[in-house]
Amino acid sequence: MLADLSGKPANQFTGDGVLFLYYGVYDPGSRLSIPLKEQPLAFYKYPFVAGDQPLYQLSLNPKAGEINTLFVTGTQNHPEHLLVNEQPPYYTVKDSLVGLRLINLSAGSNPVQVKVSGPGLSKPIISNNLAYKSFTTYLPVAAGSNVGDLLVEFFDQASGNLISSFPLPGVGATLTDNPWRYRNYTLALKGLPNALDPADAQGIFKIYDF
Repeated sequence: MLADLSGKPANQFTGDGVLFLYYGVYDPGSRLSIPLKEQPLAFYKYPFVAGDQPLYQLSLNPKAGEINTLFVTGTQNHPEHLLVNEQPPYYTVKDSLVGLRLINLSAGSNPVQVKVSGPGLSKPIISNNLAYKSFTTYLPVAAGSNVGDLLVEFFDQASGNLISSFPLPGVGATLTDNPWRYRNYTLALKGLPNALDPADAQGIFKIYDF
């Protein structure tokens, strides 16, 4: 998919100087600083053919100092978006934490329960009733040297069936390049329930939020 911030009409869109976005894949290049004014945003299918109309359009109105995350979800026939304004927390050296924000972006899904568990945690961290387009704040998860490999699991709240899981290896590793400690991530459930096409299957992807 192509994301265009030029504000030009569809018949003037050339496909040059736009963002390439892949479904369910985080790309650091998609972090943008935009001016303090109304910012139109249009999404086009890729490859683009002259005359194509946008798949979806919206307008952003950022305020000074805001940190926003824009999630584009739904389906190609019925796209939707969710704009979350939340500043990732800062952790001091004494904190030994990793922040995890959990979000349900699986269109048509039932509410989900999410469990974070593993060695070194005093008890599992559980978030209940995350309906579609619902999310938590950044949950502080221990990342001290006594913490081992953690596991994040998304369950169907009603049936208890496991939907998907995502491993967090080496959360408490003492290496100086520990990718988890003092950082924040979003783990998002994507895809469609009971999808026939494997490309549309439910799964979890990770977004680095500083």
